[in-house]
Amino acid sequence: MGMEPLAAGVAALLAGGLAFFWPGSGAHDFYGLRRAALMRLWGGLGGLALALAGAVLMVLGGVGPTGLGLAVGGSALALLAVWGADVLALRRAAVLRSSTLALGLGALLAWSPRLEVWLIVALCALVAAQAATLLRSPVGLGRLLWLRQNLRLWQALLIAAVLIRIPVPLWPESFPVIAVTQISLITLAALLWGYGRVGVRILPLALAAFSIGLVIELLGSRTGFPFGLYTYAGAPDPTLFTVPLLVPLGWFSLVLSAHLLAGGRPWLTGLLVVAWDLGLEALMPLKGYWQWLDPNPFWYGAPVQNYLAWFAVGFLISWMFARFAPDLPRDPSFGWAYRLEALFIPVGLALFGLYPAAVVCGIAMNLLAWRGVRWPELVPHRQAHHAGD
Repeated sequence: MGMEPLAAGVAALLAGGLAFFWPGSGAHDFYGLRRAALMRLWGGLGGLALALAGAVLMVLGGVGPTGLGLAVGGSALALLAVWGADVLALRRAAVLRSSTLALGLGALLAWSPRLEVWLIVALCALVAAQAATLLRSPVGLGRLLWLRQNLRLWQALLIAAVLIRIPVPLWPESFPVIAVTQISLITLAALLWGYGRVGVRILPLALAAFSIGLVIELLGSRTGFPFGLYTYAGAPDPTLFTVPLLVPLGWFSLVLSAHLLAGGRPWLTGLLVVAWDLGLEALMPLKGYWQWLDPNPFWYGAPVQNYLAWFAVGFLISWMFARFAPDLPRDPSFGWAYRLEALFIPVGLALFGLYPAAVVCGIAMNLLAWRGVRWPELVPHRQAHHAGD
């Protein structure tokens, strides 16, 4: 590698220092709340698209410096955009000058004809310049303060459930471990969120949803009713009576999240669950969790009755939530668990070459997950937006 790591480090330090001390970069004018929300949203999605491109390169060509650089750099730029794309837009001159000067010095230190070297040095410089700019900005610091004061443990667990997906392109064999860890984090987040809303009542509700999911899966895998003919033979551990543990955990946590997005309406919860399963039926058989044996396949081996059954089970669990904890939808914040799945499941499907499922599942889940969203829901309250001004 030679001087390349040193060049990237020097570029990052120089870009951060220049951006932090650049005259005027700490001014605290700001965009309106709606415009700021849109900029942060689209900036975050742009960073994720860059990270996805890097992940695709890693899947297609192994763990090369270009793919790894884009995956890590894109993820960092996405986080920075959500933190303060509006602030960075106002300070774009300082950010661009700082990162360009740092890129020039880094390129001199690691002179190379290879494009990936220049790309990695540029990403390091840009990330450092943006981070330094946000740390100097009163608005950026105010948002960090708001986050420290308002971040709950269940929200941190959801963030961890997102971050744990990152190693999948780097280590495809880790999928079973990552999958069960991810759904366990989401389930723990659901329990903590529910305890904060309905107290200990969330425990019997969780146990009931888990049990319904487990029993219906045992029945289905042994008799073909109600989902159709399939088997869990050869499913990765951990399993419970041959059913992969992540399946009944998902019947509780993700149906709860869908229930909140549906406003407590079981029929809409059922549709959200079916949209989710459009992706699962493509991905999970590929990873060995179950195999379809049904003579009437409709979508990746699953028959139509499978989706009718998913609607019915989702309806039943949602009805139970509505009947015994009708106040749950008053705070729909845990609905973000489903929204995050809606964003990331299509990405995973695409990485594994399941493009029709990625498109159909992505459209279905996101149309239902984001219906009726108002832009202020995507950003901290106005007080946090102006904090430090």
